[in-house]
Amino acid sequence: MKKAVSFLFLLLFLFLFFPGDASAAPRIFLHELEKELTASPEVLASAASLAGSRALEERQKAAGGLRYFGELSFGGMNEPESRSDASRIEGYSKVSLRAGISVPLFGTWRKERIQELEARIASLEEELRFLTVRKANLTALRKAYTLLWTIQEKKEFLQRFLDLEQQIMPLLGKRTKEGVLLERDRLEMESWFALVRREMASDALLKEECLALVRKATGREDLSDLRAEYPALPGIRYTDDTPLRAAGEENAELQLLERTAAAQREIARHLPKAQYDSFLRAGYGYSREFPGRNGTEAFISIAVEIPSGEGRAAAAAARAAAAAVKKAGHEMALRRLSIAGGIREGFARFESAHAQRDFAMANLRSSAEAVRADRLRYGLLPGDMLEQLFRSLFIYLSSALSLLDSEGAMLQAHCELLGMIPGETDTGEGREISSSISGAPERALLLAPSWIAFAPETDRVEKETAVSRPGMAFYLWAGDALLFPGKGRTFFSEAREEGASTVLVSFTSRGIERLRSPEGKALLEKALESARGAGIRAELLLGDPSWILPAHRKELTDLVRELDRFSFSGIHLDLEPDQLPGSEKKRGGLLSSLIDTVREVKAVSRLPVSLSVHPRYLEGSLGAMAAKGLGEAGVEEITVMIYSTNVQNAAGRMNA
Repeated sequence: MKKAVSFLFLLLFLFLFFPGDASAAPRIFLHELEKELTASPEVLASAASLAGSRALEERQKAAGGLRYFGELSFGGMNEPESRSDASRIEGYSKVSLRAGISVPLFGTWRKERIQELEARIASLEEELRFLTVRKANLTALRKAYTLLWTIQEKKEFLQRFLDLEQQIMPLLGKRTKEGVLLERDRLEMESWFALVRREMASDALLKEECLALVRKATGREDLSDLRAEYPALPGIRYTDDTPLRAAGEENAELQLLERTAAAQREIARHLPKAQYDSFLRAGYGYSREFPGRNGTEAFISIAVEIPSGEGRAAAAAARAAAAAVKKAGHEMALRRLSIAGGIREGFARFESAHAQRDFAMANLRSSAEAVRADRLRYGLLPGDMLEQLFRSLFIYLSSALSLLDSEGAMLQAHCELLGMIPGETDTGEGREISSSISGAPERALLLAPSWIAFAPETDRVEKETAVSRPGMAFYLWAGDALLFPGKGRTFFSEAREEGASTVLVSFTSRGIERLRSPEGKALLEKALESARGAGIRAELLLGDPSWILPAHRKELTDLVRELDRFSFSGIHLDLEPDQLPGSEKKRGGLLSSLIDTVREVKAVSRLPVSLSVHPRYLEGSLGAMAAKGLGEAGVEEITVMIYSTNVQNAAGRMNA
């Protein structure tokens, strides 16, 4: 194993869009929750209702048409032997049995057909409700998850700013007593911390509302420790005719409405002629008289029952049926307009959020530059530089929160569009809507934890120098974005400009599936070629902690075999044993299992293998085991995962 151990400076956004936490809850990705959508109580209730409607429809079909009947009767009769008034009365009894078939005709047959169609309509309505409920739950789940991610990102900044209170407020109080700061200004600055607390409390409430939506959508009970990861959403290509295509014949909701309208038209055809009843009955009979002899009969009959107001009933039925047909047609037209209008509105909302994001990014650049300049002035110039720096920090915080809110709004609009645009939409034409945020390397630098920091006047200039831009590595969890034409070239070009030397690329299950297609393979190779052209190492990132365990290790090795054919510069394993339940009591065993996993990955891949580990696995007895085992397993490089917003603390942990 190489002696060099790479420490990524403060993890300067090793996570590209989100900082990690070694003690945080296990990561739960959006695509994992989407798989649990069928466990939602609301979806299950709708599915049960649909199953019940289909069963009733089947029952209605089975109950109509040909019927069998049987009739057993017993009677007695007293009759005179002759017509003479003096004739004797003779009594006898009779038992008869009749059986046969009954066939509905004309009006009755049409009534049965109408009942079948009504049952079919009820089933279609339940199917539409199920589709609507499932789609609504999926959209709500995605929006809640993206909002959770936004809240988490904002909380990081709010907490960093709040941590400044104990350091800054005493200094401001001292300056007020010295008469160089007005009490009014001190109170205003103190209120900024109250504002931050209010924002954190509001976000905490919003988080609980989001968790309630996730519970409802997935059926999960305990989500109190859920940590959302950056949501990688399927891409969309939007053109001017997208709304019309989405509201066209391929739309599942409109297909159901069309089938409902067709059933209504069929009912309208039958209803005016279904105002009377008629049956054909045929069968065989047997009878026995006491006293007397046996007898048999064969019979066939047609019975018709017509109400006295049949004409008026037929006319009224025709009007009712015509109204139902018109209603179905209007509802379908309304739904079509609603779908197309909703998509146009959703796209406009996305564009608005995108423009807001561009503005927020420009504003954040300005705010960050103001912080940098005021830090230098605070260390070098007399006067009110403390207040100026603090004001710049507050403006920077507001700018960073605005950026995160705008990105959250973009993701929310993206989720809504996904709920309205069915099927594969990557046609290669039109406006690309992707969850991959542009300017990621610059964004990572502008949102670095070091911006919201405060230090005494001494060594100010030296500490400013310490946050210069070294060669950096980034985690790109949203690697699916590279599978769009031209996206890889743009991303790696921007990454190079921002000083990146390595990008660790991960894919969702959707991305892996797309890589199995010829188009996906070609797009990834083009992206990797762009990385090499920019002088960047693009490594395959694999990061499911369960792969450490022997029961799941084959999933990892199978995936490595499949992706090893691509021209990555290496494989990086971010498996994090501490993410597994009960890890604190069995770290030795988990480290041993991790070493075995690395060894098996190395055995099936031609690429160099690197690894991320927490420093606790490099200390004490675990450190000795790791040094020997990982070296023998063939690990090329280890990245030490230190999570801190304090440079000195991080460096001290490394030196320890």
